[in-house]
Amino acid sequence: MTQDGKSDHYHFEEDGQFVTLENGQHYLRYVEHQGSQATPVQFRLAPDEIHLVRSGAQKTHFRFANGSEHLTHYQTEYGRIALRVVTNRLDADLNLATIAGHVEIRYQLLMQDQLIGNYQIQLQFGA
Repeated sequence: MTQDGKSDHYHFEEDGQFVTLENGQHYLRYVEHQGSQATPVQFRLAPDEIHLVRSGAQKTHFRFANGSEHLTHYQTEYGRIALRVVTNRLDADLNLATIAGHVEIRYQLLMQDQLIGNYQIQLQFGA
């Protein structure tokens, strides 16, 4: 992520669970461990749209689709903040038969037309 000209990189390797529901939707779930914090993370996977839900002290629900912009809220201990998620790139190579894939997402977060930062997610998974 890049905010105010400063970049930070995070790398996580976590055991997770891949779930396919009866309605055909696919989910990848895991718990992200950073220091003493454990944050449940869920991706709803589709070739043209990805949803990211992070639950914890701060709650987020981001929707990514190529070239799209979506409104969302970021829940903090001080209340809800309205955000816009602008997806610059979504590249999903999913093989759901073998439960493997690679996802790359590049996006921007904006609050009241002000850029908060540029972000990139690279997700790799396999059974």
